[in-house]
Amino acid sequence: MIMKLVNIAAFIYLLIASFVFAGDMGGSDEAFIAPSGFTFSIWFLIYLLILISLVRQFTADERDRALYKKISFLFSSSMLLSGTSVLVGTTASLLFIAGSLITLSVLYALITKNPDRSSFFIIPFSFYLAWTSIATIVDAFIVANANGVDLIFGLNELGWTIIMLIIGGGLAVYFSLYNDDLIYPFVFLWGYFGIFVKDDKPVQVTYTLSIVMIGLGVFIMWKVYREVRGRRMRAETV
Repeated sequence: MIMKLVNIAAFIYLLIASFVFAGDMGGSDEAFIAPSGFTFSIWFLIYLLILISLVRQFTADERDRALYKKISFLFSSSMLLSGTSVLVGTTASLLFIAGSLITLSVLYALITKNPDRSSFFIIPFSFYLAWTSIATIVDAFIVANANGVDLIFGLNELGWTIIMLIIGGGLAVYFSLYNDDLIYPFVFLWGYFGIFVKDDKPVQVTYTLSIVMIGLGVFIMWKVYREVRGRRMRAETV
């Protein structure tokens, strides 16, 4: 019961940090890779899903309650780290959001090792992990700009932006295939769309985004088709 209450308190802290003290949810426009402000509306969906997950701590069946107990510390830690990342300075925020990403990654791995869980259990954490992955990448560029870092290993911001967009798209596909997770690449596609529609970005970034977004879109459609086809085949064998 204590950890359930701690999770609720951590969620309230995250909400207060985000809505009362954080200011503009749209982030910084200084980095090429920063999405448009409207893209951050996905946080409202994430908050809703987390809230549902918190309620399910008390109403879930025995197998899910045992899993909630196993991940409770990581769950509350991820929310505390995410909330703190919007309260501290620009450079320190990267450390906290990266800490949240690591915590969520471990939490996600623990969940996927429990095949007997309910189908809903993983959904909130898929959205949360995917968007935190994007936020960590964006924050890295924002911190570099804020500290006047122009070159890293001989490449400027434009070069690294193109590289990270491609790596991010590839990571989303690999993660989806490895974990059979459709949500993760969808969230990346949403984030990339937010970058695509933002004004004042180099044409090279636009071209890269176009190619990666098409690739993600095709992959998602193939994944959906395969899932629907698999369900029909299973239904026909019953």
